[in-house]
Amino acid sequence: MRPETSGRRGESGIILTELAVSLPIFVLLLTFLAFASAWGWRTYRQQAADAELHQEMQIVFARVVESALLSDRIGKSWQNGYEMRRNLLTGRPLDRYWVDEGQLVLNHGSFPLTGAFAGAGVHISEFVVEEDAVLPRLYHIRMTGESTVTGHTCTLATAVYLREGKDARP
Repeated sequence: MRPETSGRRGESGIILTELAVSLPIFVLLLTFLAFASAWGWRTYRQQAADAELHQEMQIVFARVVESALLSDRIGKSWQNGYEMRRNLLTGRPLDRYWVDEGQLVLNHGSFPLTGAFAGAGVHISEFVVEEDAVLPRLYHIRMTGESTVTGHTCTLATAVYLREGKDARP
């Protein structure tokens, strides 16, 4: 009669061998997952910053263009900015735009129009309103902003004719 055996002869080191093969593969997969997650987060932040740059620039530019369209003249202001939309009774400007420390400001330094979202870091590098040399009442408006997060720039430009009013120049 033969004694019963467990049938596991020669398999005593199989777990150690499996571990030696699977552990490097597992570490490689975890490294790839960590790299993909970090790359995805970085890409998400860059996309969000660029989208915020474009959105902020378009909203502010639309506000400036609307002020220009409602103006009968545009003048330089003392802050090295531009005055638009005058009060008909007093003649005082209703809208004053200028760039202060990279932010476009409307009327008061405590109310910047840009830079509200820190994730984008919008910095206005150029804001110009120039009268056309040939055509009267035609003004060229150009604004350039840069994202401090990605370094990408966004430039918007247009030309507007000012409305005719009692103060309009011929």
